[in-house]
Amino acid sequence: MRPSISYFSLLVIFFAWIASVQYDPFFWDSVQLGSKHAHFFYENGLHWALLPASIDSGHPPVFGYYLAIIWTLFGKSLPASHWAMFPFLAGLGWATLQLGKKLGPKKLACWLVPIIFLDPVIAGQSALVGPDLVLVCFFMLALHGLLNEKKFWAVLGLTGLCMISMRGMMTAGALFVWQLILLRPFDRIKLRPLAAQSVLFAPGFMLAAAFLIWHFGAAGWIGHHPDSPWAPAFENASGAGLFKNILVAGWRWLDFGRVFEWFLLIVLVIKVPITGMKARSAYFTSLLILLGCLLVFLTPSALIYNNLSAHRYFLPGFLGLHLITFHWLAHANFTFYKKILICSALVLGLATGNCWVYPSGISMGWDATLAHLPYHKLRASMVAYIDRQKIPFECIGSAFPNNNSGETLLLNGDTRAFPEMDWQKNDYMLVSNIFNDISAADFQRLEQTWVPVKQSAQGGIWMVLYKKRVKL
Repeated sequence: MRPSISYFSLLVIFFAWIASVQYDPFFWDSVQLGSKHAHFFYENGLHWALLPASIDSGHPPVFGYYLAIIWTLFGKSLPASHWAMFPFLAGLGWATLQLGKKLGPKKLACWLVPIIFLDPVIAGQSALVGPDLVLVCFFMLALHGLLNEKKFWAVLGLTGLCMISMRGMMTAGALFVWQLILLRPFDRIKLRPLAAQSVLFAPGFMLAAAFLIWHFGAAGWIGHHPDSPWAPAFENASGAGLFKNILVAGWRWLDFGRVFEWFLLIVLVIKVPITGMKARSAYFTSLLILLGCLLVFLTPSALIYNNLSAHRYFLPGFLGLHLITFHWLAHANFTFYKKILICSALVLGLATGNCWVYPSGISMGWDATLAHLPYHKLRASMVAYIDRQKIPFECIGSAFPNNNSGETLLLNGDTRAFPEMDWQKNDYMLVSNIFNDISAADFQRLEQTWVPVKQSAQGGIWMVLYKKRVKL
């Protein structure tokens, strides 16, 4: 299979995928990091300025600015927003193929594509309009550039990482330390190669520093501050909270089918040690060090703060895991057809993660799986019913991410939004198992003391409109 044909096939698949989701509304954190940021710049004539405090989480709002440019050129619409993601899907696909050829034989390289793209976190993000798919695109381009000594792609990827988010900056920092470890053996310091590699990181690091300095001067803070809307997420965890965070972070690495990958990797390590590989590759040690650096840079915030452990926060680490597993399997002392069989099983195991749905009341990373897709149709149907019944939005309590206006979610000009749930003030409650802020006790209370007037379900997702029971 020639790479050009393989890549053309990928572009056709990406084209069909974007076409299938192009009318889906903004969802989860992409509402703020995509829609709200873009609205700010779009409505201010693309003038670069400090974001309002209510939507400023400290990240460089470059993605929102990019989206505002797209709206200015092609019109503010959901299709324009989704098609704005196509270049990053294409870039990620190309970099994946290049890395597949680098880390395994060419005839097996294409298998790295489904391993990565059917990971539920990547798949879920590919259906959204948000900066995390951009982050993984730049990460893979940077890896391709660094491993293949392609300076252009290394600089592009590293600079993109530093400009897309603070997590991208952290990922670029992990890549820098990774390069330091590889270039500085214990016997001597290789100054010339070290200087050459440092030059690749310089543009991104300088832009990141410039933004952080500018933001501090304009807003007076970097990262977070006590009055931030997200301040509770940055509260320090200790004792039981710290232990819980360790468990949650560990589960993120097993969740949504990734447990099958860990099982496969453990079996490979036991059954096929490095000495038993057909062609022992120096890249395994390099990738292992990379994964360690990513863990060091990306994990601490998930442990020491109350609520910074979303699946997408670990995306570069998940990609590192995929690369190690693929590389080990590609060089295992197996026949080609046995490798194909194992790759197929791994892809199937990861893909099943897109079907996992937890019981109501258990928080789930809905933006990290394709399982969220039916929610959009259910919500649209419910809003249509509410409009037919002429029920005012302000009478209906709901929860994140359903508390945003139609203009923010659908770009349809509808400024109405459901208020937060209030047991005393609301006459109705619109709830779904998508809403993590509603506890199991809340769902039970609704079932016992409120009356369901409209309910629908599809693909493991359900939504119910409850009415307050009239006291006689």
